[in-house]
Amino acid sequence: MKLTDNILNGDLKAAGRLMRDMDMLTPESREALKHLFPHTGHAHIVGVTGSAGAGKSTLIRELISHFRKQDKVLGVLVVDPSSPFTEGAVLGDRIRMQRHAMDENVFIHSIATRGNTGGLSASVPGIVAVMDAMGKDIILIETVGAGQDEMDVRHLAHTNIVVVTPSMGDHMQALKAGILETAHIFALNKTDQPQATATHQMLEMIAQTKSDASGAWAPPVVDTQAIHHQGISELANQIDRHAAFSKQSGQQINVNTHLHGLLTLILREQVLDKINLELEKKQKWHNLLDRMHKKQIDPYSAAEEILNEIIP
Repeated sequence: MKLTDNILNGDLKAAGRLMRDMDMLTPESREALKHLFPHTGHAHIVGVTGSAGAGKSTLIRELISHFRKQDKVLGVLVVDPSSPFTEGAVLGDRIRMQRHAMDENVFIHSIATRGNTGGLSASVPGIVAVMDAMGKDIILIETVGAGQDEMDVRHLAHTNIVVVTPSMGDHMQALKAGILETAHIFALNKTDQPQATATHQMLEMIAQTKSDASGAWAPPVVDTQAIHHQGISELANQIDRHAAFSKQSGQQINVNTHLHGLLTLILREQVLDKINLELEKKQKWHNLLDRMHKKQIDPYSAAEEILNEIIP
């Protein structure tokens, strides 16, 4: 395909056009991805997740600067909250990362969640694949900041950084069963705030419980003040360290885990798309909602009816 050939040859406009089409989930974009997939597998994918206001964007900006000094070629994907009116991204990537927007070796793209509750958008796996096929060394994914619901990134990232602030210390136990469990690295940001020491110690305890198994990775806790450029080198070193550990501890197992997660994300979205399309064709939504409103059917039976009809 001409489009994919252009992307493989470094055509940034072609890549941007395909990413836009993928955000709209067009059949043409899915076909293009089939041709690009054999050219993926080069990039190290890093998720940066955590609650809104934790400083994820600033950390990513500083990580870009660090890796560019090492001549790394980067892709950056920013998943922004969706406007409830337009479903577009509310915040702009180039506003927050303006320093790097004109660097031809840093490809920045933002998309909206479009209501997805897992912190990612349905088009994220495809967009990451395009950046990978473009030859990026590292791809940074900033998720939307949905707190404990922000779990999908664990299926996609090779290394997942969970950004925490000292003000979250009192809520750490409530978060432990969710987003904290996805961490390969904890970035304790804004360590000039009170409770930084106590929060660091609590994160160390959580990390220890994750590494009880023999030979398991122990998530390090890295203290940062991203706005003051502090702790960035150590954070980047831990990313490299985790990448090396993953290769040494069984590369094929890690690759299979990553591909399993990727396939799960894609299947889930395509199954939901198919169900929505079939329901719209048969005007089934209106019928089911009307029956539920009249208490003629419960939502669990309605879901079973849909699945039995569409996936016999």
